[in-house]
Amino acid sequence: MGDIVGRDLDAFGVSAIGHVGMWTGDSVLEVLNESSVIQLNNLTNFKQRSAYWGARYGKGYNQYTMVLKGWDQRNYRPSYTYTAQYSEGGKYERKCKSYYWHGGCGSYGWVMSRAVFRCDTFVNYMYLKGTNTNLVSITSPAFVYNAMPYSR
Repeated sequence: MGDIVGRDLDAFGVSAIGHVGMWTGDSVLEVLNESSVIQLNNLTNFKQRSAYWGARYGKGYNQYTMVLKGWDQRNYRPSYTYTAQYSEGGKYERKCKSYYWHGGCGSYGWVMSRAVFRCDTFVNYMYLKGTNTNLVSITSPAFVYNAMPYSR
């Protein structure tokens, strides 16, 4: 539990960018640009999508909390992003709830934020929740994968 698994990105011309997920002990917790953004898939499924890099481990603790915090984000209408900016779901933000015909805000209210991730920011988020530190300061799937010192 807590290993980072990696593979090529399943997209022509940019496969080297990569894709990462976290091993839960019996499946891979990952973010995909699909209708169900946060998914649990078996390792065979993960490996069959593109060239498999392997698993890396050796940093962090509290892997159970990491997996729970990641899986919990599916409750906050997760969406996929192509950018390195992510948003943890479940926080309340003051936003405009209704607008006047001319575009001005008619009323404000507290709205629960939705989760927004891509694969590398999701794995980094889970490590942050379990260890209170980021794996990397600049995220990319390859950087997140290589942040772990040992290979399996």
